[in-house]
Amino acid sequence: MNKKTKLIKMLKVIFYYTFIIIKKIIYIIPGLFKALQFILSGIINSFKRLLRFSITFKITFVYTFILSILLFLVSVGILFGFKFFLIEQTRENVDKNSEIIVNKMKNISEIPEKLIYDTVLRENIEVNVFDINKKLIYTSIKDNEYESYYIPNINYSEVIRDTNNYEKLILNKGISVNDKIYYLQFSKNLEEENEYFFILLTALVVLDIIIIIITMVVASKVSKKMLRPVDDMTKIVKAINIKNLDTRLNVNGSHDELKELAQTFNEMFDRIQESYERQNQFVSDASHELRTPIAVIQGYVNLLNRWGKNDKEVLEESIIAIKSESQNMKELVEKLLFLARADKKTQKVEKSEFYLDELVDEVFKETKLIDTNHEIINKTDEKILIFADRKLLKQTLRIFIDNSIKFTAEKGSITVNAYSNKNKAILVIEDTGIGIPKEDIPYVFNRFYRSDKSRSKDKGGTGLGLSIAKWIIAQHKGTINIKSVVDFGTKISISIPIKNKATYVTS
Repeated sequence: MNKKTKLIKMLKVIFYYTFIIIKKIIYIIPGLFKALQFILSGIINSFKRLLRFSITFKITFVYTFILSILLFLVSVGILFGFKFFLIEQTRENVDKNSEIIVNKMKNISEIPEKLIYDTVLRENIEVNVFDINKKLIYTSIKDNEYESYYIPNINYSEVIRDTNNYEKLILNKGISVNDKIYYLQFSKNLEEENEYFFILLTALVVLDIIIIIITMVVASKVSKKMLRPVDDMTKIVKAINIKNLDTRLNVNGSHDELKELAQTFNEMFDRIQESYERQNQFVSDASHELRTPIAVIQGYVNLLNRWGKNDKEVLEESIIAIKSESQNMKELVEKLLFLARADKKTQKVEKSEFYLDELVDEVFKETKLIDTNHEIINKTDEKILIFADRKLLKQTLRIFIDNSIKFTAEKGSITVNAYSNKNKAILVIEDTGIGIPKEDIPYVFNRFYRSDKSRSKDKGGTGLGLSIAKWIIAQHKGTINIKSVVDFGTKISISIPIKNKATYVTS
């Protein structure tokens, strides 16, 4: 095998393995990009989570940022102050030595080379002497690779950069010796002062970085400790559910805004628990109220199904009972729907102007037609123009009068009156019934509440009417006051605002 053949074979092998390697790389590249993208997205998402949700991160970042700004301002102030101090010290030194040399030249009428030389060695000051034509006639710098030249227009020591980019403090002085004019130029290279400046700069930068790192660590730990109660509250709140609504946040040991937050949460949970219990009680009471008429209807239907349909007396009794219980169920469902709309704030209140006395007289006449077993009295004698929902107000008046009828013995009296008092319209319903015990008065407006269940059940009713009446009066920004004495009677006083202090006319 000759050399040419070996070379061709070797090139084929090299190309083959190169192709394999390139193929492998091309195959791996998408995976590498996906892995890199996953890592970067994870880092970015973590940072976003910290930035968006971590109060500890935000507090640490804010305090560190504020401290960094303060450190920067303090450091800049120190650096500029230090630089100013160095320049002023150098300026005073140059001024002092320049005065000495100038005075010496005036006294000896020649260039004091010995004095200049000593000054140069001691103070590191350059001295150049120029004639009237600004030609250099003496320089204190020997073997200087740069040519000295006169820098004009400097009558006070100033810091400049020369053509060689050296930062120098320059001072020019002109003197006359033996009728000859000389220009003396004193300069001090600020390289040493700049070294001191950069040493201080480095020290301040390192110190600031150390302080910032320490601040970040301490602020992170302190903020985590301060916000630990928030984590505890979060865990407790997450653990609260329907089964343990009585769980409350611990407010002991706290004396800051977090205590107020915990107390606010506890008050909110109290309201939620109360609403939940009231809802459960409402559902339970509604179920109980519906169970009785359903059971009665079902009993009579079973009776008719077995043998009652052939007995006219049983058939008549069943029809009357089913009709009565159906009516009771209808009234209960209507009241429940009314309260449900009220809770959802979808119950309409349509207000208009009307005379209250006419409404009272209308209800009075309807009541006398319906009830002939009680003495119904209407004492209203004023024309009272009000702005309210006539239908709802009539419903309220009917509820209170029906209650008085139910709990007042036959031949008892029920008195209705309406009058105005300043900018209020007052409705009064007073009866001579069985009264309400004092301890029950605060609860009579609760749904399904009955002060005397044994007696009230015999009188019928669901215990929802007063709840509806209270809601209606509340929508008119009114109040209800109850005064009652057991076995003597009850007096209900309803107060609602009159539109624009509406005028009234005495009949």
